[in-house]
Amino acid sequence: MSHQLFAICLIAAVCASGVYGSCKATVSSFSTQDATILTQLAHVGEFSLQCSGSAPASLFAEFPCGKVVPVAKVGDDKYQVSWVEDIKQGSSGNVQLRLFDEDGYANVRKAQRDGDKVSSVKSLLDISVPTKSAYKGPWIKAELLAAFLVGGFAYFAFTTKGKVQS
Repeated sequence: MSHQLFAICLIAAVCASGVYGSCKATVSSFSTQDATILTQLAHVGEFSLQCSGSAPASLFAEFPCGKVVPVAKVGDDKYQVSWVEDIKQGSSGNVQLRLFDEDGYANVRKAQRDGDKVSSVKSLLDISVPTKSAYKGPWIKAELLAAFLVGGFAYFAFTTKGKVQS
């Protein structure tokens, strides 16, 4: 009888703690490096999950703007999330992502439908994806620099010609 009670308590504890246990992520990222002819910057965050239990089959990521997107599984316990942003709004820094499993995503959708705050939904894990700003070209365009140089040489030539002739 005591063995059965112990087994029931053990099963209840496992169910209450969640299937995945505690998870840790190792994050790497890629950002567009040259934006001289682009209108949007692309960012890719790749992370590996090490969970004490089994890893989740599918994940969803919430961005700081509130948008929730599915996360692609690219290998064993490796996931990838990508997004684009306008060049004018793009900057370097860290983007905080909240990760949800299927149950968490269902709770997020329910909170959105009910008009509640999504931040009140507990996430599986929060990660920080580092992003870099892209090279947007030189501060001074080559055409403008050439025009100033030609103007400077022309001024020097005309003033020198005037001094020589007088």
